[in-house]
Amino acid sequence: PMGSDGCIDMEHPDNSGLPQDIWCDTCPLTQVYNNNFSHISKADFWIAAANAVIRIASNDELNLKNDYVSGRVDAESCVGQGARLPAASGCDAVEGVFVDRLGLTRTDAVALLGAHTIGRGNEDFSGHHGIWVDTEAQSVVWNKRYYEEFFRRAWIPRNQNDSAPQDWTWGGRNGDSPRFFLNTDICLFFDIDTTFPCCTDTSLSLNDGRNQCDRNGQVLRNTQCASYPAGSPREEFANAVELFAGRRAGGGFSNDNTPFFSAFASAWGKATTNGLRDLVPLVSSPTSSPTGSSSDPPTLPQPSGSPTLPQPSLSPTPKPTKSPGFAFVTEQEYDAIDADIAALSAAFGNNNILRAHFLGGIVRLVAHDFMDFDITNEAIPMGSDGC
Repeated sequence: PMGSDGCIDMEHPDNSGLPQDIWCDTCPLTQVYNNNFSHISKADFWIAAANAVIRIASNDELNLKNDYVSGRVDAESCVGQGARLPAASGCDAVEGVFVDRLGLTRTDAVALLGAHTIGRGNEDFSGHHGIWVDTEAQSVVWNKRYYEEFFRRAWIPRNQNDSAPQDWTWGGRNGDSPRFFLNTDICLFFDIDTTFPCCTDTSLSLNDGRNQCDRNGQVLRNTQCASYPAGSPREEFANAVELFAGRRAGGGFSNDNTPFFSAFASAWGKATTNGLRDLVPLVSSPTSSPTGSSSDPPTLPQPSGSPTLPQPSLSPTPKPTKSPGFAFVTEQEYDAIDADIAALSAAFGNNNILRAHFLGGIVRLVAHDFMDFDITNEAIPMGSDGC
């Protein structure tokens, strides 16, 4: 059934961007793995690295260390992996992957899609360009801002008649980071199967008095996107968005990330362990001598694709010696992976465009590994298999 097996079809177009900048022979993340952690599976390493991203980007508010388990085995081949990923078409794709094939709830799906709060789309890879939140600084912060964006803006379709893939936007270029949502985002709260094209909030106005829905050559001020009817299974999507956004009755939003963080931790744990047995929590670190020193960090060459990732300015934590064939991740190794990701993140300085691309790419790597799981396919379930 596939799943978290450390196997991704890097030739498939839906994985574009990963083999160019995140997991390639000369990519810093790959170099950290090859130089220090190749005795553990790629699937286990990727998840530990993504956990580090979440901890760093949430300012330590969401630390998944106590939930981490290891012992995944990498798959040698995962033919068809890319075809199992969700298309950016709408909630049929969300339900088909997260509910029908991964066996998760609709609330789980909404929580996992909250990972869009960090990272960015790149027109050179997916064709979708920009960020899911308001500013580049927000695109490197792990919080519930993604859900708030459903209600803060009047979203309208973008690229309906262009060569670029159709998605949604609410503002201008915003430098090189236009704001955008995918159909698979918008459909979590709005019934775009019933009304399209439409505007998500026809009551909002621009500073000059014009309706926010009348932009980009479109006049949508009288076409409010529909809500899901009472009793629809997709009400669960909308209720989860509302819960995680934390809208106040009198306006504005709470500062409480707890509903999102708790739901994400639960869904992430399910998704990254789907179909797997005999996984264990972090094991006690063996007594051993470090294999290096903070003055002798591993070589992290520049990736061959764009955008260019800078060299880390901090020295990664020394790694313990590991006996050959030992499959499980120790606490010391987990902390060392966390420290290496923190060093690579810090190396970007104030360049939040590159940092968002890198941090979001690591989380995307794990998601593309586990989203190929299929509970209905006993022969080739896939999942978190490093493939």
